[in-house]
Amino acid sequence: MGTRTLDCPTCGTMQEFRGLTDEEKAAIRAEKGDRHPVDNLWRCTATGCLTYYRHLNKYDRGLLPEKFREEAAAQD
Repeated sequence: MGTRTLDCPTCGTMQEFRGLTDEEKAAIRAEKGDRHPVDNLWRCTATGCLTYYRHLNKYDRGLLPEKFREEAAAQD
């Protein structure tokens, strides 16, 4: 599906977004119900950000559960 550069309301800057994985989609459906559409949701790829929203509709957004937080790799 690739990535898109979109405005992240959580980060406050333009960020790369990617389509949700099947596991992320399942988590949103578990929270919002089986009928909640998840096919056109995009997730911010910034380290630590959990924001997702429907493409070009950042006002219809949410946060993924904590287990999906991607932390920065440990620095040696």
